[in-house]
Amino acid sequence: ESDLLATKMFGMNMIRLHQKVNPERWYYHADRHGLVVFQDMPQKYGGASPATVPLFVEDLKAMLEGRGNHPCIMQWTTFNEGDSWTVFTEPPLDVLGITELVKQLDPSRLVDCDSGGGANDKHYADVNDVHSYPNPSPQNASATQYAMLGEFGGLGVFIAGKEWVPKGCFAYLPSTSPANQAEQYVNITKMIMAQEDQLSAVVLTQTTDIELECDGFLNFDRSNKFTEGQTKTIHDANQAMIKFRSDLRSPPKSVTDVFV
Repeated sequence: ESDLLATKMFGMNMIRLHQKVNPERWYYHADRHGLVVFQDMPQKYGGASPATVPLFVEDLKAMLEGRGNHPCIMQWTTFNEGDSWTVFTEPPLDVLGITELVKQLDPSRLVDCDSGGGANDKHYADVNDVHSYPNPSPQNASATQYAMLGEFGGLGVFIAGKEWVPKGCFAYLPSTSPANQAEQYVNITKMIMAQEDQLSAVVLTQTTDIELECDGFLNFDRSNKFTEGQTKTIHDANQAMIKFRSDLRSPPKSVTDVFV
């Protein structure tokens, strides 16, 4: 629950749950706190083969059945980047078939075919989802797909004593201090708003540091990198993005309007 509350503390309203399914209680708290969840399907990272396909399908069905009752989930993501989609070649379990299977099992939610990968170019399902580090690249919505920046950012300061591996951290855009990281992030939010009404969802990498990446707002131990004032600056920048999108006078060219 503390991670969810931290997400709101920084002014965000959506979490892309990346490559894992959390315990039931996590979704319960997301429901209670009013956070939107974009749920990834976990998959084999490297070394996928045709033998992966039936295992993937059974796990996919279990995820949809096991977590589908939570209203926080707005979107299912079937594949991520190039992790495993290339082995899904035989209908009805090719990439299109997997997308259609999710739509069949849960017609009430949006489906993201492939977040930031080659299958996204097929323009299946509901989302044009591209990854761009560290700065956001221009994306286009269409009559059938909204535009989403599925990953961006990766900026962070490395705090001595907070790293999983001392001096072993990585960030796409290293920061010199917490104040510098906050400033970098605010500048990126302005780039996003400059894209006007094309982008409807953006996903920052990431809210917390992980083992070998120190590009979070929180350290690996979940302590805050920022002062109260810096936290408010980030919060206000995120809220400004949400308000900016909501205040656009032209009709939205997309399906949904959420920012993280």
